[in-house]
Amino acid sequence: MQPVRRCHCCGTHFRPSTARRHGRLRRLHRVDPDAAVPATAFVCADCRPEVVELTRHWSVTEPLGGACGFCDRAAAETGLVDLASLVGDRVVSRGAYLLCRGCEDVFGTFLADLHEGVDLPPAWRHRPAPSKTVFERGDGLRVEATGPADPSPRVRLFVDSEPLLSARADAVPRERAREFVAAFEAFYPETEDLRRLGEAVVAGNPRLGDPD
Repeated sequence: MQPVRRCHCCGTHFRPSTARRHGRLRRLHRVDPDAAVPATAFVCADCRPEVVELTRHWSVTEPLGGACGFCDRAAAETGLVDLASLVGDRVVSRGAYLLCRGCEDVFGTFLADLHEGVDLPPAWRHRPAPSKTVFERGDGLRVEATGPADPSPRVRLFVDSEPLLSARADAVPRERAREFVAAFEAFYPETEDLRRLGEAVVAGNPRLGDPD
């Protein structure tokens, strides 16, 4: 099953297609630790042209240090972002771009303005619980996230109170659980194999991993 990915711009969930290109952004290095450039993000085929329009004239450069790929000015320190176009999971074009501190901030602001927040689907509700986050669906589905102080943050999927899947969460497990629920709901009940759907959601979210 293809991974379920979420578009950073419009918030829709999609599976990679061999018929359409989607985009991937990876932050390899940044000058400003507060710059709003995500570590990894995906952009659906419909929103990809908007990002391409901004970056199409950037100068591709690989090594750290040198001229900014956006403004072409020399900079003592530069960040580095990797932008790729994919068909399915195959990279068909790719470039690494240096960004000075100012342009890094401009690009981060551009991405933040495009970004769509994750809402809890109407079919799910948040149930208050001590030391963990619980999201429930009326048909016996439940997603739990460990508390913020847990040394091993996890997101877990339950069906009729039986554990079905557990995945490592990369910080802020509550938000990772909300992301899991939104992606899972986008393709439920398209398939009866709920574990495979859960695994596809984990595979498509760079902030989740190691499903068991």
